[in-house]
Amino acid sequence: MAYPSQRETWDDRAARKADRIRDKLGWEPGILNGNGWKPKGMPWNTFERLTAQHDAFVQVSLAGWQQS
Repeated sequence: MAYPSQRETWDDRAARKADRIRDKLGWEPGILNGNGWKPKGMPWNTFERLTAQHDAFVQVSLAGWQQS
């Protein structure tokens, strides 16, 4: 028996991770939606780190879509 996440492709996994970061930032779900603003009370270094991780996951996911 395998978990659904174990059957994900690498680009789907990157999209799921990007969506998880979007949720932490309070942004609208979906990697094709634009980025939102920094949440009030979140330190800038945390916001910049999460945004950089999000952007990297989006690039990986979009690269997978181009290959399909």
